[in-house]
Amino acid sequence: MAGRIDLVRGMKEILGDRYFVYGGYESRPDSTVYGNYAETPGDDYFADDKRLLKVRHYIVRLVTDHKDFVLEDTIETLFDTLDIAYQQITHEYVKTEKSYCTEWEVVILEPR
Repeated sequence: MAGRIDLVRGMKEILGDRYFVYGGYESRPDSTVYGNYAETPGDDYFADDKRLLKVRHYIVRLVTDHKDFVLEDTIETLFDTLDIAYQQITHEYVKTEKSYCTEWEVVILEPR
């Protein structure tokens, strides 16, 4: 089962090592095309005083100067290949940034 490291490695292969970073808009590189991710609160499942499953939620963001269907399909293929559940939650032009933003919520399950 794929984890966060596999996700980051795959995104860096697609976008390049310098153009995929952890964090929000503040940590973006000086480039029109970049991606980043941030963790959002998830749930752990317990039984008999043991953690059975950790559910990790991430928002994966792609920023480009135009809607890039090929790049978005490439990223979704990565999610499928890694067997990571995902849902596209944002795809819009951001006037203040003069760029196009696509975001996915992804869920990674970490068994005990």
